[in-house]
Amino acid sequence: MTPRITRLLASTAVAVSALTMGGCALIESNVSGTTLSILEDGFTPPTLQGRDVEMACSFAMVNGPLVGAARNFYGDPSLMESVLMSSAGVCSENQAIAEEMRYLRAAREKRADEAQDARIAQKRLLAVAAERQYTAFYRMRNKLEQKYFFKYGSTCPAFKRDFDELVYLLGSVAGLQAMQNDIAAQQVVGVPTDTAPLVEKAMNCLDNNKWWGAPQAARAAVWSILPGGSDGKDVKGTFDVSMKLGELAGVRLSHVMAAVAYQSLDDKAAVRQIIKRFTANKDFKPNADYRLIDAIAQSQLMNVSDRMWTQGAGTRTPIASLGKFWDEKAVDIDADSFLK
Repeated sequence: MTPRITRLLASTAVAVSALTMGGCALIESNVSGTTLSILEDGFTPPTLQGRDVEMACSFAMVNGPLVGAARNFYGDPSLMESVLMSSAGVCSENQAIAEEMRYLRAAREKRADEAQDARIAQKRLLAVAAERQYTAFYRMRNKLEQKYFFKYGSTCPAFKRDFDELVYLLGSVAGLQAMQNDIAAQQVVGVPTDTAPLVEKAMNCLDNNKWWGAPQAARAAVWSILPGGSDGKDVKGTFDVSMKLGELAGVRLSHVMAAVAYQSLDDKAAVRQIIKRFTANKDFKPNADYRLIDAIAQSQLMNVSDRMWTQGAGTRTPIASLGKFWDEKAVDIDADSFLK
């Protein structure tokens, strides 16, 4: 079936739906559509200009069900849901990291019961994160395929809005996170294992320069985690170029992808270098339009640092010490961080 015929059939279906829809339903549909457009074009940009990650998490968890209720009024909130579910997944991941650090401290002190309890709690939270993140991916994929008549991972959409491109990017990254978190949670959610290769192909549809190097960094992350995926690929070079673009554009999402990829390979030296690089540029200025995404990237990189610090020193990263490590000679650490 050609794309033209597919569009014609879809348009016919919409027209028939409108003709058969009752008066009240038609009004509700129009109101829902207008409200969602206001949320996408009016509310989302100012929200992305903020820097309070915790507030963004709380907002997403509280308002996600409210936005989803638009379906009861003949609206389709899939794209806004994808954004909110991606943010809500960050909340669960942060909670899971806290439980992982509790596990590491208990293991250091040989408290087996506490360690086991923390690990169970961590896996539960990772399952919640995977569920939210896969929902974000699923909503994005289905809605944009319907809107642009393309096949995700096979062909590319002809985007008409930056918002749609942003959702495509964030929803795709959420799909990768969902797969990794589900594996860590013993696959209780059942995220399809073909998600990563689909995302790797889909990221070629985005302009790497426009989106801060994140699309190609996501591809390099997939190359790193899939068996044999890095064969013939310049993973390090791709990460380096993408991180440079992110630094210039003011959104360092690529740094997180690189750190997580190297962490999965247990390359601690590479992870340290990425964290140091993240904090090394004193003249860095976050992109005013996407400040929240850079703030989320910083919080996720802090999670990586906290894990390393807890493994090595038994505490989280001390205040104002991101980019510094406990075993370095010239580390200037606030002594209050170690007061008992």
